Amino acid sequence: MNYLLIARNLGKFVSVLAMVMVACAILSLIWAYRGQPHESWAFEALLSCGITGLVVGGGVLIGTRKAERRLGRRDAVLLVTLAWCVGALFAGLPYWVWSSIGDPDLIEPSLHSFTSCFFEGMSGLTTTGATIIDDIEAMPRGLLVWRAMTQWIGGLGIVVLFVAVLPSLGVGGKRLFMTESTGPAPVGLRPHIRETARILWMTYLVLTFAAFGTYMFFGMPLYEAACQSLTTIATAGFSTRNASFASFQSPGIEWAAMLFMFLSGISFALYFRAIRRGWRALLRDTELRVYIGLFIFAVVLATAALMGRGTPIQLVGAPELPPLEANFSNSLRSAAFSVVSLQTTTGYCTADFDYFPRIAIAVLLLLGFVGGCSGSTAGGVKVIRALIGVRILRNSIEREHRPSVVRPLKIGRSLVDATAKIEVLSILIAAFLAIFLGACLLMLLEGPGFDLKTALAASWAIGLNIGPGFGEVGAIETYAQISVAGKWLLSGLMLLGRLEFLTVLVLLSRRFWDSD
Repeated sequence: MNYLLIARNLGKFVSVLAMVMVACAILSLIWAYRGQPHESWAFEALLSCGITGLVVGGGVLIGTRKAERRLGRRDAVLLVTLAWCVGALFAGLPYWVWSSIGDPDLIEPSLHSFTSCFFEGMSGLTTTGATIIDDIEAMPRGLLVWRAMTQWIGGLGIVVLFVAVLPSLGVGGKRLFMTESTGPAPVGLRPHIRETARILWMTYLVLTFAAFGTYMFFGMPLYEAACQSLTTIATAGFSTRNASFASFQSPGIEWAAMLFMFLSGISFALYFRAIRRGWRALLRDTELRVYIGLFIFAVVLATAALMGRGTPIQLVGAPELPPLEANFSNSLRSAAFSVVSLQTTTGYCTADFDYFPRIAIAVLLLLGFVGGCSGSTAGGVKVIRALIGVRILRNSIEREHRPSVVRPLKIGRSLVDATAKIEVLSILIAAFLAIFLGACLLMLLEGPGFDLKTALAASWAIGLNIGPGFGEVGAIETYAQISVAGKWLLSGLMLLGRLEFLTVLVLLSRRFWDSD
């Protein structure tokens, strides 16, 4: 194991995060001079943590300058996991420092605990969007920008950022990209992985600026448009408002958010393919067609369910925000927003889906499990894996009455080999087990007052990187009431879900640590 090279790249990553943190500190200082004195504590927290990160990261780089530049498969797996852990620790540090130096009357109570700050940092970098902050609007703007930036950085992947910005990984970059990229083995867009990563980041930037401009066009203030665009394209869900997108009370803003959430749930590699081969290339992709089909089916069903019940649609932020009449327009908008938000695992909210009809809730649960397309910023097990799993089941059923039939499994024109089938089934099983065992452990840690529905909802929402769940961790609630032990458990589930279970679980194997 090349520990020196692992440490060196962790030092580079901390240095990058520290530079972003210093930039957020400068924004805090500007706002402080413009008459927002509570920003001064955010400035001090961000600047001190940023300088600390630069010193630590720089020291590690100096100490490991003689590291051998050869990254093996095991090194890549360990580096990816440690990057998320170290990154979450560093991302949560400014919240904790701010809570220690600021006026106790103005500090969010839940942030006094370092565990809660780590939870918030892990939620940001894994783009889960679960929060322990009860009053988001009382937070300093500088910290909220940092909070949004952690999700934007985590959106396309810390490791892809490594490969795009830091060329020193060389051939090891391919191993890193294969380890962190979501979904089955990604198709290279260019012969060199660094160029591939740059193409993905350019697509990411274009979508981010497009979302920012669209939000501004529909009347969202500059600061909030910036934060919301960062977390929309990351399909992450941290908002600057307590009532999320419901508080803007703007159908235009909601439809814009739906559009960019939906686009961000599509594989970024497809955009490049569409530019090279024409937009019809998108429609030939089987996974994308299934993704669109699931969205349309769920929206139609949820809209019909809301209209059929006839009761007003409860909004996040009630009772300050009055409920909506369940007419076609309001039902369609509320259903479509909730569907695309949970399908892409973004976690933004307008309607309180705890009050949706049961059939609509069942569909939302299924969509959250499936998630978006492979190679996108969305969470979940990915559409392609769910599709492969369903077709494996279909073929197995057919063999029960036609045992002599051997039918190859194809997705589009591609043949799915036995190794890919095993990987897909392993991840699906791991996801089910993680959600079930996470719920059981959460009930054990939280005591008898924590019911099964809330435990399952929390485990489902956290393990699949969705954010808001149902019940006591629903759209209008936070995770502040979870115990210290429970927050560490959920932080681990976020990591498992973001790295798609197997990458983290392999570290628990004794054989992984045996020398070659």
